[in-house]
Amino acid sequence: MRPSDDRRDTPFQRILTDLEDRIVRAELRPGDLLPTRAELAERYDVARATVDKALGELSRKGLIDSGSGRRTLVLGPLRKDTEVTSIGVLWNWPEDQQRQGGDYLDLLFRGIREACAEYLLEVHFRAAPLHTWPELVHGKGAQGIVVVRPDYADATVIEAMHEAGVPAVLVPGVLDETPVPSISSDNASGTEAAVQHLCDLGHQDVGFVGLTATVPDHFERLRAFLDATGRRGMAVRPEWICLDHERNPGKFRDALAGWLQKDHFPTAVVSCDFMMTLAVLGRLRDLGLNVPADVSVVTFDDPSAAAQMHPSLSAVAQPIPRLGYRAVQRLRELVSGAEVPHVDRIPTELVVRESTAPPCR
Repeated sequence: MRPSDDRRDTPFQRILTDLEDRIVRAELRPGDLLPTRAELAERYDVARATVDKALGELSRKGLIDSGSGRRTLVLGPLRKDTEVTSIGVLWNWPEDQQRQGGDYLDLLFRGIREACAEYLLEVHFRAAPLHTWPELVHGKGAQGIVVVRPDYADATVIEAMHEAGVPAVLVPGVLDETPVPSISSDNASGTEAAVQHLCDLGHQDVGFVGLTATVPDHFERLRAFLDATGRRGMAVRPEWICLDHERNPGKFRDALAGWLQKDHFPTAVVSCDFMMTLAVLGRLRDLGLNVPADVSVVTFDDPSAAAQMHPSLSAVAQPIPRLGYRAVQRLRELVSGAEVPHVDRIPTELVVRESTAPPCR
């Protein structure tokens, strides 16, 4: 890289304008590394402090990432007048989970499609490992990516996406260790409402069923469950926390069977999602236990089937299409260069039906 020949008013303006022009003209592209500060000072024949000041201004404008301890990374000319025309949607769910979570994905994608139709955006859906994101950006021309239900283990890939200057929004799930914005249900208030409802009915022995704690939404619900029950002095035994660590439906059903066959099991269960709730109900039926006479059940998610079951399910309803819609809104703003919140929390609502009642033991 050679500095341009024309001279600006001051050394600071010269280096600032030259680097900014090169980024805007795409001579320096998103993901490129700038020379070191010492090299820039030598090439532009300026003091190191002048380089620091210029890079600070470019960072403030969102053109580079000059975080401490790293080489300076070009992010790209994300100006407020950027026209957004195309986005990608990327998710990495195994096929069995996609089948189990079909209703959830359908509702989420409905919201995404509605927003894309409203904003006249082309949308490319891709079920693949997250590290394949360049295929959406370079192969399909996506200007930003909605990442669906990432795990904590995906943080490194998502960080790499961010450092390459690719705008991204996570939905659902919050990864606090990354700077990438997230859209999520208000898991804490939803769990709090479920626990309060069971407490009001007189339950003191309450269990929890969820996915592995590497799933952000489920981890937040587990944390909120332990906090809410603890503050109310409700009994929660370690064996009453049943997590599907391997995401294996067969092993999970076996674990549930062992859990529910113990001499003393909870009088109520909070389940993290609808598919897990179906597994809980099936095992209760196998053991001759009735809902809610023997065990009350509250589920997260409120698909139409929840109201049609016998008994109908009390549920923490999530506005799933709204999550997808909001993700597109935020991604569009991000690509256009606007500042967006790090986390958007969408309110939940407790819907009380027939699956919860006062304990009989």
